[in-house]
Amino acid sequence: MSRQSSNSRVVRTFVDAFNAADLETMASCLAEKLVAEVTQRDGSTKQVEGREAYMGLIAQLDIATVKPKLKITQIADVDKNQVLVMIEVKAARKGLQLHNFAAYLMTIRGQQIGRIWMVEALPEESDTFWSA
Repeated sequence: MSRQSSNSRVVRTFVDAFNAADLETMASCLAEKLVAEVTQRDGSTKQVEGREAYMGLIAQLDIATVKPKLKITQIADVDKNQVLVMIEVKAARKGLQLHNFAAYLMTIRGQQIGRIWMVEALPEESDTFWSA
């Protein structure tokens, strides 16, 4: 199997683990020294450093209760270490519905995600949903 398809598999494993609320598998897909750019309400990004800090953000979403569903709509190998992935997000909680799209550029090394750049189509709507 090529490096590119192996990198895509790491991303798919991470997304599948998110959908299953399997925090342990999600964490195992992330490098300990992960650096992630996470979209903020105004469309800017905030840098998060470290696997534990990133998983702390995931824990705040309470995915085991909310059960959001991520669907990979497109995945492309950019080069030998990077994967670009488009994700459709659907979730419902507290009478609110979320339907959004997010793109992630991920750098994969040693079968772990070491760098994430994230952008969302509707960052303000996403923030409103998750902060309710």
